[in-house]
Amino acid sequence: MDIVACTDKWFVMPTGVMMYSVCVNNPDMDIVFHVITDDCVTDDDKNDLEDIVVSFKRKSIVFYPVSESIKNNCFPALEKTHLTEVTYYRLWLTKILPNTIDKILYLDGDIIVRHSLLSLWNTDLEGYALAAVADCMEGNIEYYNRLGYPSQYGYFNAGALLINLKYWRENGVLKVFSDYISNYSANIKYHDQDILNVLFRNCKIVLPLKYNLSTGFLYKTPYYDYRKYKDEIMEARMNPDVLHFSTSEKPWHVYQRYPHPYSSTWYKYQNRTKWKDVKYEHRPFRLRIINFVADTLRRWKLKPQITMYDFIDIAPID
Repeated sequence: MDIVACTDKWFVMPTGVMMYSVCVNNPDMDIVFHVITDDCVTDDDKNDLEDIVVSFKRKSIVFYPVSESIKNNCFPALEKTHLTEVTYYRLWLTKILPNTIDKILYLDGDIIVRHSLLSLWNTDLEGYALAAVADCMEGNIEYYNRLGYPSQYGYFNAGALLINLKYWRENGVLKVFSDYISNYSANIKYHDQDILNVLFRNCKIVLPLKYNLSTGFLYKTPYYDYRKYKDEIMEARMNPDVLHFSTSEKPWHVYQRYPHPYSSTWYKYQNRTKWKDVKYEHRPFRLRIINFVADTLRRWKLKPQITMYDFIDIAPID
């Protein structure tokens, strides 16, 4: 199995925790992690990730620095977001990875894998560009109006992708990606995820929700069609194979206004690594003051509670 991750210095630790969860829950599989990095990832960072992988049998890791030609590209819609240009690197996989690799599983660094990935890996991609799970915002008509394609094609989350690299090479998708960014950058709001959805809307396989349970499927107020996913979502919520902490608030942040109901699952794996109990403060000082004042006013009932992102009542899982 070939697994790809892209990281900068801020995501080294969570990426390492993700990789640990993959290894511990897939002990009998031969896995190569292909980690795409930028210049800010140090040799010490790489050694930390390598230490995670080599402690398991039948696991290995290869690093790929991003070339200047890729970094010099335009990366639209990155202003005022928690994401960096790293999110776009997966569009260049056919240029970065060896031509001998025909299929990869791409995983975001904010993911925990809880079970074997074999059934997901064995998905037949013949004739398809990729396989992915529906995004929690699939039911939002704004997405389709903005991107200019019918809602019947759906909208997937790009955090976990089974990618047919052979198809990508044969169809020259790298140029297609570049042309779309050049011609339609004003339409792009959710980065490479928008691009992948537009261009692969009718050549994808839709996977069960358990293979990428993103945070939005745990909100009380959904944008997706609950009736459409009723059986799938109950299974995914209780026993996800792949758990995706997909919002800007992460379990490893010092401050979380809306703590994820499955944060304990992330900590379970983190605490088995060298990063036990490590948390990052990601907020500038001004925002810390604003958060403190707003939270204090809410506790005193002088400011209304925010219910937009209320989570469903569900017991944590391990």
